[in-house]
Amino acid sequence: MEEALLLQQLEALAVDLAVEIRYDDLEEARGGLCRCRDRTYLVVDHHLSLPQRVRLLSRELSRLCLDDVFLRPDLRELLESHASGPASGRAAP
Repeated sequence: MEEALLLQQLEALAVDLAVEIRYDDLEEARGGLCRCRDRTYLVVDHHLSLPQRVRLLSRELSRLCLDDVFLRPDLRELLESHASGPASGRAAP
């Protein structure tokens, strides 16, 4: 699948999961999920290349509970390939 389209689908998934994506200038980190009060953010270094952004969003969104979310099979496969642990250990958004 084309990287730009994949990034758009991952960004749309973040919206569906109530995760706000923030592209920012990060000096020593690539980004990741964080919670502040009752909101979830995905902070992404805006210097990352398109493939790096796709990998970061895939890895971080795969940490969330996606059981009740409809995903295209290719997108679900990508997220499952980035999941680092069992589904029961995933965080709720």
